[in-house]
Amino acid sequence: MGFPSLQADAVLLMWVQLLVIVLAGRLLGAAARRIGQPGVVGELLAGVLLGPSILGWLWPAAAAVVIPDDRLAAAPLNTVAWLGVALLLVLTGLETDLATVRRLGRASTLIAVGALGLPFAAGIGLGTLMPESFHGSGANRTAFVLFIAIALSISSLPVIARILTELGLIRSDAGQVIIAVAMTNDLAGWAALGLVTALAGAGTLSVGMVATLLGGVVLLLVVALTVGQRLTDAALRAVRDRGAEHGGLVVAVVATGVFAALAHLVGSDAVIGAYLAGLLLGRSRFFPAQLRNQIEPITVTILAPVFFATAGLRLDLTALASTEALLWAGAVLACAVLTKVIGALGGARLARLGTRDGLMIAAGLNARGAVEVVIATVGLQAGVLSTTAYTAIVLMALVTTVMAPPVLRALRPARNPDPVEVPA
Repeated sequence: MGFPSLQADAVLLMWVQLLVIVLAGRLLGAAARRIGQPGVVGELLAGVLLGPSILGWLWPAAAAVVIPDDRLAAAPLNTVAWLGVALLLVLTGLETDLATVRRLGRASTLIAVGALGLPFAAGIGLGTLMPESFHGSGANRTAFVLFIAIALSISSLPVIARILTELGLIRSDAGQVIIAVAMTNDLAGWAALGLVTALAGAGTLSVGMVATLLGGVVLLLVVALTVGQRLTDAALRAVRDRGAEHGGLVVAVVATGVFAALAHLVGSDAVIGAYLAGLLLGRSRFFPAQLRNQIEPITVTILAPVFFATAGLRLDLTALASTEALLWAGAVLACAVLTKVIGALGGARLARLGTRDGLMIAAGLNARGAVEVVIATVGLQAGVLSTTAYTAIVLMALVTTVMAPPVLRALRPARNPDPVEVPA
């Protein structure tokens, strides 16, 4: 038995979808936090439960309400989800403190090279070997291989920061290095994703086309960090001088829209522009302290859970039913964990950090969380990743995020010391 009245009324359908997804995401997110896990784990699992893997198998007619086949019926929900991810990336940009990256200098650079470089190289090798069933319908092989490399190498700054704060490790020397390396990782990862997304949309590749796409992404970064920063500063100063109560929020929304549109125009993905907007806002000396508190509540409580639950809806465990697909999904997880841990540990050794700190840094950076889900979603939407590859990557994000809190709890000192000087 179906739900004809819902399917016939697009507005009613949208509100039912939002109600079900927000409630499920909030309930499972709260349950995850009660057992010491980040809320994103529960929010993703809410989508999995409501998607084709569970509800779609047990009660297909009900699942069709949450994940309708009709693109028009799904459009409002997807719009809310992408608004959520845009604001989540703005918050991520706000958390990226370039001064911290510079202050920790040599240590963060050495660890970042290992924690980013080794997984990226391994991802290129793994992506080259993966079967066609993991390739999206619109993917060229180069874009697919690079997407896998980025997926294996990225860490999730928002999730890492939240885990460290909840465990009381954010002010420890290891915690500060983890944050600095995650910031460096984010900067490199989003720049690479911008280029790869542009390559994916280009179809057939040539040297001239690659140079043009690369030039567009580089130009966007240069313009953002120079002209964009000055305009952002001027706008924030103007609303401050006029005493506009919510002027900073208006500037943030406009900046997000402008840079998202510019990123799309140069062939990249709009989420890159949202991250840049957050980065510029956070770097501004006129940044209003209350702005984060204006953006964060609606993003964290409603919009981001909708995005993560919607991402979970797209995850189809039946895509891993074959032995080959399951083995390759296991290879993605094993390669992601081993190369991140080995790379981070190696960098920590070169930076002359202790074994405990090195292991804590490796465990923290292993959490892929929210950012990994965003990357997988971009890859799926761009036609680079198949549902099978998307499912494998999101499962890897879930497992690595679940791993981080218990490992960090086991490794943290009995009493968290004040920050100490990291060898520079």
